[in-house]
Amino acid sequence: MSARAASGARAAGFLAAPVGVLALLFVGPIAILLLMSFLRMSIAGSGGFTLDNYGAILRDPLYLRILARTGAIATVAMLAMLALSIPLGYVLAFRVGRLELPLLLALVLSDELNPLIRIYSWRMLLGRNGLVNSALLALGVIDRPIDALLFSSVAVVIVLSVSWVPYVAIPIYASMKAIDPNVLEAARDLGAGFGTVLRRILLPLAAPGIFVSLILVYIPLFAEFATPALVGGTSGYMIGNVIQEQILEVGNWGVGSAMSFLLLLLSGVLAAVSYRLSRLSRIEAVRA
Repeated sequence: MSARAASGARAAGFLAAPVGVLALLFVGPIAILLLMSFLRMSIAGSGGFTLDNYGAILRDPLYLRILARTGAIATVAMLAMLALSIPLGYVLAFRVGRLELPLLLALVLSDELNPLIRIYSWRMLLGRNGLVNSALLALGVIDRPIDALLFSSVAVVIVLSVSWVPYVAIPIYASMKAIDPNVLEAARDLGAGFGTVLRRILLPLAAPGIFVSLILVYIPLFAEFATPALVGGTSGYMIGNVIQEQILEVGNWGVGSAMSFLLLLLSGVLAAVSYRLSRLSRIEAVRA
């Protein structure tokens, strides 16, 4: 018993430092954010506790429309990234052979460019006189520039999808790399087509990677503000822009904190649901 107690004390000692850092740098700010969300706060100062911050958000149809638009943009962008990343992860894990590591490094390096430079580059590509419109005009596909390519929700989806796709592809690739190729070969020998292999084997066994990508990408998409501000215009305005505006421009820290905390709660719900779905998918794959 004394040896077990000593072992537990050592484990507690090892955990004390990281838990303390986590409490200081994460739990502490979250607690402050929660407190501020119940205060009537502005540049002029604090006016005591109130529920009006949450009431103003839930009663205002403008905030609800922006939240719905944010969810739609984030969901479409996430689905586009999954549509790109699942085939990419499969090719990297099973099809490229010796080129696997160079291509993986290239995927990682593609994200090393400064985000603002990347966003402004997309503005040059998608603008009225940008390369995309110029190429389509030269090919005769269109007879006039497409204005909706920039300063629209379409532009936000495109830029977000391209910017975050490495964070989706790499976890999915890692999950697929852990799949025994003999399992895929056995399924093909038994007459399963690629669609059946994808649906019954690859996707269920890659569910942990998809779950990780949802945590890394889908949840942060709801708080994006730089991309919507630079390429979104009024139709690409997202909840992250509202929070930035309330805190930094209007000075309404109470409403901004309430929005941030509601977004945090929504993120927790999405994380729990995606984790549950990934576990169910993996269990079904094992049973099958």
